[in-house]
Amino acid sequence: MEWKSPEYSKNQIIKAGKIIKNSASKSEECQMALNAIDNWRASHAFPLQVIYCNLKRKYDKPGFIVAQRLKRLASIVKKLEREPTMNLWTMQDLGGCRVIVPTIDDVYEVAENYNHSRVRHILKREYDYIKQPKYSGYRSYHLVYQYQSDTKETYNRNMLIEIQIRTYLQHLWATALETMGLFTNQALKASHGKKNTLRFFALIASLFAMKENMPIVPETPIDIEGIISEIKMLDAKHNYLGMLSAIRVAVDHEEEKNSKRRGYYILILNYSKRNLRMKFYKPSQIDDATKEYNQIESSRDNNKIDAVLVSVSSFGTLKAAYPNYFSDINAFVTAVNEIIKK
Repeated sequence: MEWKSPEYSKNQIIKAGKIIKNSASKSEECQMALNAIDNWRASHAFPLQVIYCNLKRKYDKPGFIVAQRLKRLASIVKKLEREPTMNLWTMQDLGGCRVIVPTIDDVYEVAENYNHSRVRHILKREYDYIKQPKYSGYRSYHLVYQYQSDTKETYNRNMLIEIQIRTYLQHLWATALETMGLFTNQALKASHGKKNTLRFFALIASLFAMKENMPIVPETPIDIEGIISEIKMLDAKHNYLGMLSAIRVAVDHEEEKNSKRRGYYILILNYSKRNLRMKFYKPSQIDDATKEYNQIESSRDNNKIDAVLVSVSSFGTLKAAYPNYFSDINAFVTAVNEIIKK
């Protein structure tokens, strides 16, 4: 295949990031900025492929999963908006590799082996979010490398590739969090959203950490009974586990039935019946969808329901962008239930 090469200077790339996150930018400026961002992101594909292939050769074995992805444009823009000091030139995860392993020991073995391998790339940063979990509950081991080639200078331009190494249990938590965020329109991955939802996932992260004999998330109970008690209380009130299960079932059914249908959906979760109904609206019916959604929202407490309005793109792109979600959601729910119901 023909790999994209960088066509813009460092200053042009930084400027493009500033323009795209500024709501006051003119449309002409935005289009020029998008062109620069698209090229800079696409140019990471070759360095990413090199590192991915190296990891794949080493860890293509049972129980290990190696994957790669270029960061989505929407995620790039949100990150620039969310972090004022961030600029596009130094964004470390435009290209990302993920290694999912069976055990904690495997995490550290992979990190150690890669750091001491014969790769020419330059280790820029290293984060251990397993021994020091984030307050959100996120746990993983990160290595950030600057791509370096002795034979071809084209990509020796601060091309940063992030390698995430995590256990399957840590992966279940991360994908469930992002799924919940997507379908409830909350930036849970960035620790923005409803307080109870964020707390629920932080508690489960501590539950999983205890299972792996690793440090728990800050500001969560230090005993497993306290963690389980709070998880059960929050789930009884908000039905998070039921919602995740219902989303998976409903999305599988809806995509099979209407994979090419464009428009909007209202997802209506009934807490007492533990099921999820979906109402479809064509793109031209957005006003009707909004009115219906507002009406449902106003009656949610009396009818013991929760609802969310999503565009069809959330269904159409979810399996393409996150194919693992559709097996991992149920695995996450099962893993939690197995622990809290003992």
